[in-house]
Amino acid sequence: MTAPRTIVIGAGIVGVMTAQALAARGEKVLVIDRAARPAELCSHANAGILAVGHASAWAGPGAVASILRALVGREPGVRITRLFDPRLIAWGLMFLRNCPAGAHRRNTAKLQRLSTYSRKLLPDIAAQLNLSGQVRLDGGLYLFHDQAQFRSHAASLGGHGDTDIEVLDREALLARDPALASVSETLAGGFLSPADAVGDCRQFACDVAARLATGPDVEFRFEAEVTGFTRDGRRVSGVRIGDETVPVGQLILATGAETAALTRPLGFRPLIYPVKGYSGTWPILKPEAMPKYPFVDETALMAVAHYGGRLRVTALAEFAGFDRSLPAQRTNMLQDYVQRAFAGAVDLEKAEFWTGLRPSTASGAPFLGRVRGFDNLWINAGHGSLGWTTSAGSAALIAQMATGQTPELTSVSSRARWLIPI
Repeated sequence: MTAPRTIVIGAGIVGVMTAQALAARGEKVLVIDRAARPAELCSHANAGILAVGHASAWAGPGAVASILRALVGREPGVRITRLFDPRLIAWGLMFLRNCPAGAHRRNTAKLQRLSTYSRKLLPDIAAQLNLSGQVRLDGGLYLFHDQAQFRSHAASLGGHGDTDIEVLDREALLARDPALASVSETLAGGFLSPADAVGDCRQFACDVAARLATGPDVEFRFEAEVTGFTRDGRRVSGVRIGDETVPVGQLILATGAETAALTRPLGFRPLIYPVKGYSGTWPILKPEAMPKYPFVDETALMAVAHYGGRLRVTALAEFAGFDRSLPAQRTNMLQDYVQRAFAGAVDLEKAEFWTGLRPSTASGAPFLGRVRGFDNLWINAGHGSLGWTTSAGSAALIAQMATGQTPELTSVSSRARWLIPI
């Protein structure tokens, strides 16, 4: 029988970075994924923005009004299409418990600390793997087309905890990045977050996996469906893949929105809801017309970035269960935005549309830590829209704990009865 290795289930950006962090600490690692290659689900065509400046818990005092508006179709960035989904109801009740101001401050602090830690680690990891050119580290913008909205956000910056964020009026934004003229007609102002970065999340995950696979310490098994587990007291002793049982040393679940279905036979179900998002990708015809910085249009609720000769725009938070359809109404919304903002700069006829399920916890912070009742079962899941942003940091923390080290950061995980959180 093969000697037990550390097994990571899931080869999205979180799982691949977890394998990297384990291998860097001398572990032999097996990564298992049912897809044919890395980053085929949530990591496949997301915005690509490492949004440290956007690391704020969604659940907060203003979220209740936002959800109520969404229920009657009056919240542009949120759709609820499966209102009576039992998992959504359970998730929503927990979400409401995290909406008071005190809970929002605590959860936002967790996300900010984890995002900042992750952003600090990423350049060195990229350099070690000879992938530095894949991530631009210049910062990111948050734009507002509504003056009252801009003033409100500017007034709240003191509670954000990041004194490096720069407030810029319309003229200052255009001076900093003249290419923003394409979206400047109603521009009120914005913020520059110097800690933000941008890069193709899927390409980075694939390239990290390829680098790891050439070495002796990490093996990837794709198109491998996990069908169950074997137990020996407080340990998961094996992972079943079809008729084969693979022996386990440590087991780490980086399985996003699929986690609850996988762990149900083990006696717990993480409350992670698949919040659906959409993206469109367009070939760039005029690189000089592309903004220098990635940006989040806070009024239109669109995230905009470019890399590899392509423009990517993402939008919406839709509560639709595990539905992965691409309704024309959603893709038309993306196409209309790009036509208004970038007509002539991209090839509108060659758009590629995608939808993915952001694995979201009710508090906003991911589940990071060891599962109660098990000595060798760990979870690294529930990163929501910040998976790319927090992947390096959450991977490092899980690897530190799983190899017996003291974690460099604590109090960054969501809490649950079944979890001993980091």
